Amino acid sequence: MESGGTLPSRVFHAMNTPMTRRHTLFAALCLGLAACDSSDTAPLPLKMYECDAGEAALRHLIGKLPDLNPGIVKSYSIVLGEINRDGMTPSTEAFTARFADLKLKFVNAQNLKDIEPDHTIADPDTRLAAFVLQLRKLQQTSATTWETEVGWSYKKEFGRMKLRIETKDGKSSVVSEEKLAP
Repeated sequence: MESGGTLPSRVFHAMNTPMTRRHTLFAALCLGLAACDSSDTAPLPLKMYECDAGEAALRHLIGKLPDLNPGIVKSYSIVLGEINRDGMTPSTEAFTARFADLKLKFVNAQNLKDIEPDHTIADPDTRLAAFVLQLRKLQQTSATTWETEVGWSYKKEFGRMKLRIETKDGKSSVVSEEKLAP
């Protein structure tokens, strides 16, 4: 066995051979690719929520809304992503226009008012409570499938659900839903 003094120079020499450098580079590239794995199910950027899958999710949500305060005309507002103390991201007018066939009154979320004394979120024109429709999360899970979380609130009532959406023949539709705990 050789003395301990020669070991570091042999290790240094082995690490500086072209083959070892290639292996190190290959290992680093593999780790980098693993960190960028496309199977990661991170949500899309908010600007990408206004797509056919997002529209299908919101149409499904609107169809499932409870009939609260029957006979009272409702207003609706669409928000994208999280709603927190810093505010919310309203949908664009172009995306809201996709729902024109439903003949519902949509109000930009930036224009909603907080009405005292119970902090009701309301349409500024009518001062009546508005449904806030939230497209909370949207992520593509394959070339033709999506998972999304949607929610709604009206006065002190609210609900959430997780949806699975498939695109077939150019049309996006909800294929499963699961109610989520508040």
